Amino acid sequence: MAIKELPIKENITRLLAIEFGDAGMVSCPDNQVTVTITGEGFRQNFGNILQQIHRVIDECCPERKENIFILIRDEAGSFQNLMKIWKSA
Repeated sequence: MAIKELPIKENITRLLAIEFGDAGMVSCPDNQVTVTITGEGFRQNFGNILQQIHRVIDECCPERKENIFILIRDEAGSFQNLMKIWKSA
């Protein structure tokens, strides 16, 4: 019997939740991966957060058949950004 492979967005959600641990909440409502970063210094560390997300996705899913959109926001909801990671060539 074959093991069912998780859909790519569920895989990414699970791995990002591990990556950010207590520093963030990761969910996938309505098939949209959302990362909510908790704590201070969100804007100062935004570039590092983007790099972390990109690295995790490249490591876990190097061969992507679809573009991936990740909504990144702060806990207060005052800042958010939609990140797009292109499908593999």
